[in-house]
Amino acid sequence: MRKLAPLPTDSVLVTGMGVMGLLTVFYLRHYYQVGRIIVSEPDPVRAALALRLGATALFQPDDPSSDTFTHAFECSARQDAFALLQEALVPHGQLCILSDGNHETLSLTPAFFEKELRIVGSSDGWDYRTHAAWFFETAPHVPQLEQLYEQTVASRDLVACFERLLTDAHPLKVFVTYPLVD
Repeated sequence: MRKLAPLPTDSVLVTGMGVMGLLTVFYLRHYYQVGRIIVSEPDPVRAALALRLGATALFQPDDPSSDTFTHAFECSARQDAFALLQEALVPHGQLCILSDGNHETLSLTPAFFEKELRIVGSSDGWDYRTHAAWFFETAPHVPQLEQLYEQTVASRDLVACFERLLTDAHPLKVFVTYPLVD
């Protein structure tokens, strides 16, 4: 996101409201003060959480402004979402791939070439330790971020938690509590 450096006046489209997408919305709103953040997410619970974290609206393909985005963030790892972003960007728009791509192959569409779009990958950023230090030093307390953790488990119950995750619905994130050590 830092490489794209969106401005408050930019219009941004984000696909996939898993943890990466939700945090992208959060950063766009709270760090970059982007005024127009539109999200594409089929799950109504995740879409609602994105709106609470700072998204301004849900993507509507029939909206006349649905192809006026200067920046886009792909967080779904789905080809249909990646194609949507390429169609929705303005000429010379910038697209950042934040998804890990483990669901589907992401392919360039004719719109990528026609509009001369730019793609930025996410692996060029800070390592996890540097990013976490920055986040925890500068992040305002936003109670909505706590909603990313759909399940809390004590460290002593991790094995049972992982066994349940093999068969139950998968939460966005699991918050693990550890006993205090002196």
